[in-house]
Amino acid sequence: MTDKAKKLAMDLWKEQVQSGLFPEETPDEDRIDEWIGNRSYPLSVLESAATGDVAALAEVRSEAGLTIFL
Repeated sequence: MTDKAKKLAMDLWKEQVQSGLFPEETPDEDRIDEWIGNRSYPLSVLESAATGDVAALAEVRSEAGLTIFL
């Protein structure tokens, strides 16, 4: 997995916590693989989102329970 994809995953997880979706969680880089493993899309979608694919970004944000538009 690329560093860009890991960074996007961490950013999404942090945004989930900040938005109140999982307030009891603390995003942790040591556990990011677990967070990614709980996603319903393949890793390739996260990778595409991290490189600017708008449709992929909408998919990962939506699946995370976050608004699609920033």
